[in-house]
Formats: sequence, structure tokens, C-alpha cells
Amino acid sequence: MKNQFAGLLFLSIILLSSVAGNADSNLISELCKHCEDPQLCLSSIEARPESGEFAGTTNQIEIIAISAASTNASATSTYIKAQLSREDLEPATEVTLEDCQKNYQDAVENLDDSVSAMLADAHADVDVWLKAAISAIESCENALESRAANDAELSQRNLVFQKLCKNALVINKILT
Repeated sequence: MKNQFAGLLFLSIILLSSVAGNADSNLISELCKHCEDPQLCLSSIEARPESGEFAGTTNQIEIIAISAASTNASATSTYIKAQLSREDLEPATEVTLEDCQKNYQDAVENLDDSVSAMLADAHADVDVWLKAAISAIESCENALESRAANDAELSQRNLVFQKLCKNALVINKILT
């Protein structure tokens, strides 16, 4: 009898965990379907390790979305550093990459500020900081285009970063 009860209790816990996980996924899906790139929104949030246990509310999901953008920005910053270490860079390309490196550092700071604003429930400030992060990377992209620094990889990374930030903006707008 004790073994049956323990087995039933274990099965109930497993079922409740899976239902809770589905509820989180449904909430994430519901928020992401309003984004410019719903698939990127969904995959970037669900790929985060904290999304399963932490994403129970829209505020928590927005923090995860901002965190995904910040992780992306940090990875791009590492990519830029690697490009800057190359010895065959033309001077214009080097200047452009240095500008982009600064832009990504600014963007990460803006995202940190947006998380702080989110934790303070200051949605208008979140909006401002996310837009500032997008603007910083638009500056990087404009520099790439104007200086003919042909770095398709960095341009693609800029595009993905901007989409991640725009997804977080949409989620923030839903919350306000």
C-alpha cells in the first residue's frame, strides 16, 4: 500500500510539473505571437535555462527576453574582439569595429538598466532603455554600411540583436 501511494504521489508530481511547464510555454507563446519575429522570441526565451522554472509571470518572461538580448550582445562583443585581433584589418574596418564594440558595450549597459527598471516595475523606463540599446546597434550597422566594412556576420548579428530587443519591447508594451 505504501509503495502504491508513493508511486501515485511521484506520478502526481511529474504530471503537475509537466502541466506547469506547459502553462509557462503557453504564456510564452501567447506573448511571443505578438512580436515581429514570434519564432525567434519563442526560441530565445525557451532556450534560457531559467525559462522552465522562472517564467511563471509576464514580468519574469520579459526579464528572460531582455537577458537573451544581453547574452546575444555579449557574444557579439566577443566576436568583435576576435575580429579586432586580426592583423589584416584595414584602418577603416578597424575604426568601425572599435565603434561597434563601444556600441555593444553601451547596449549591454542599457539592457542592464532595463532589467533594473523592470524589477522596479517602471515599464516606461524599460521602454526607454530598450530603445537606447536598439539605437546603439543601429549606429553600429550604419557605420558598417557607410564605411563599406563588409562584415556580413556582424550585420546578421546586429539584425538578430535588434529583433531580440524589439521582442522584449513588445512584451513590455503588453505589460503596460
